[in-house]
Amino acid sequence: MPIRFHSPCVFVRDMELARTFYEEAMGQTPTLVLDGYVVYPGFALWRADTAGQHVFGDALALPPGRLGRDNFELYFETGDVEAAFEAVSARAEALCPLTTQPWGQRCFRVRDPEGHIVEVAEPMEAVARRLAASGMDVAAVCAATQMPEAFVRAALAT
Repeated sequence: MPIRFHSPCVFVRDMELARTFYEEAMGQTPTLVLDGYVVYPGFALWRADTAGQHVFGDALALPPGRLGRDNFELYFETGDVEAAFEAVSARAEALCPLTTQPWGQRCFRVRDPEGHIVEVAEPMEAVARRLAASGMDVAAVCAATQMPEAFVRAALAT
C-alpha cells in the first residue's frame, strides 16, 4: 500500500483573515471551500475549532493565542520576488527582508496572520539563469548555487 504525501494543513483561528492574506497578498486561489476548511494548490487552511474537533475530539483542544510556533514554514516561489516583497510585506509581519541567500537565491520571510512563517523566493532555475546572464559559466553557476551541473544545464536550456 503506497502512501503519498498530499499537502500540509495549517490551523488558523480566523479563517476570513487567513483567506484574505493568502488570496489577496499571496495570490492563491482556493480549489475547494468547505465550512472550516479551504484547499489551495499545495496546502490547506483548517479552522482551529474544526481541526480540534476532528483531530482531538474537542473543538477547544488547541492552545489559546496564535498558532504559529516558529517550527514550520510554508514555502512559495515567484518569478518577481521584488514585486512580491512589496505586496506581501505591506500586509504581514516581516521576519526577513528581501535578501540573497549564500547560494544566490533571493527571498524574504513574513508571518501570516496566525504567526506561521511564510517564505517567498525565486526559483533556483531562475537563479541559475540570472547568474549565467551576469557572465558566469556553468561551473561558476554550479559553485555559486551549490546545484549539480545537470540541474544548471537544464535550467539554462529553458
